[in-house]
Amino acid sequence: MLMQMVEILGPIAIITLIGYLMGRSSVGLETRTLSTVVILVATPALIFHTLISMNVTPDTITTMAGAALLCMTVSGLLGLVALRLMGGPVRSFLPALMMPNSGNMGLPLVVLAFGPDGLRVGVAYFFVVALVQHTLGVWIYSGRLNPASLLRQPLIYAVLAVLVVTFTGMHVPTIVLVTTDMLGGMMIPAMLMLLGASLATLEVADLRPALLMAIGRLTFGLMSAFAAIMVLGLQGTTAGVVFLLATMPTAIVIYVYAERFQQNAKQVAGSVVVSTVLTFICLPILVWAALAISTGTIPNF
Repeated sequence: MLMQMVEILGPIAIITLIGYLMGRSSVGLETRTLSTVVILVATPALIFHTLISMNVTPDTITTMAGAALLCMTVSGLLGLVALRLMGGPVRSFLPALMMPNSGNMGLPLVVLAFGPDGLRVGVAYFFVVALVQHTLGVWIYSGRLNPASLLRQPLIYAVLAVLVVTFTGMHVPTIVLVTTDMLGGMMIPAMLMLLGASLATLEVADLRPALLMAIGRLTFGLMSAFAAIMVLGLQGTTAGVVFLLATMPTAIVIYVYAERFQQNAKQVAGSVVVSTVLTFICLPILVWAALAISTGTIPNF
């Protein structure tokens, strides 16, 4: 088990450290350009290629989308109650409590822990989280609902293309599969390097609220994962993947929107840093629990 944990967590720690060192060094890492490439090109390519090449069924997509929405809904409701009781600013901290970093940290963990089967269901979960972050997250921080923003997300078109191919049985040319495979292949290492570089530049403005937010994100993530597994009757790899992705730390993109719309950006940045560090500390336990849930060692609630 120890070697298995090293093999799963080692590559994630090393690639994240490379990004962190580059972010702290004079060489630097152009995070804005790299993140744009990841969001606009690599992520849609990975979603399309993974869901098409692995013959992911509509039932799987529906199940994982439902799990993602349920986890975020549970985390959001718990976060809203906690913020109301503590008197914290809802618009500043609710997205940080309900929206996990299922991309930068979650997908690499899923791939290393569960292999291709994990990636298949993990991608179906991740794209829903990403869409919610870039639509509902923006709505909460800006105070304005803009449904048209969904149409500007390349992720939605990748998913629509998958659905068209899945339901029509359309043949996808080899050149398209190879191209999306190559483009999607850079997403996971690029995301880990972005995570490291971002952590190198973010600062903890106030430790106490940051620590409370980090504990809340992990606690609500655990509770939402258990709820989704129980309500949807998830088993095997699917249950393990949902558990891992739901318990990830606060997404870095949340800080980006908090800064853009001037919603306590420094404190949100602190919560991202502390939440990520806390999750790294807990990763051996989280990965062990996810593997145990997937094999039935821990009952599926």
